[in-house]
Amino acid sequence: MSWDVKESGLAYFYRSRRVNGKPVKVYVGRGHKGVEAEHQDQERRLKQQRDEQHWETKLSQIEQAARHTAESASLITLLHRAILINAGYYLHKGHEWRRRRAV
Repeated sequence: MSWDVKESGLAYFYRSRRVNGKPVKVYVGRGHKGVEAEHQDQERRLKQQRDEQHWETKLSQIEQAARHTAESASLITLLHRAILINAGYYLHKGHEWRRRRAV
C-alpha cells in the first residue's frame, strides 16, 4: 500500500497482493479514489491492531485465571491431604488412601 509518483509528477495509489506466493502491485487509482483507498487501508490496519490488542488482553486474563486456579487447586489438595492424615488415613503406595489399623 503506497503512493507511487511517476515522472509526470502524478501520484498513483497501489496495493500489494500475493499471487502464487509472489508480491504483486495492484493499481487502485489516483486523486480522490486513491485517497479513499488509503483511508480504507488505514482503517483496516487500525481495526486489526485493536483486535490484536483485544485478544492479547483476553489471553493474559485467561492465563492469570489459570494461574489462580492452579494455586487454588494446589491449596485444596494440601488441605485435603491434611484432613485425611488428621482423620487417621495414610497414602498407600503413593496413590491410595487407607485407614490405619488400630495397634
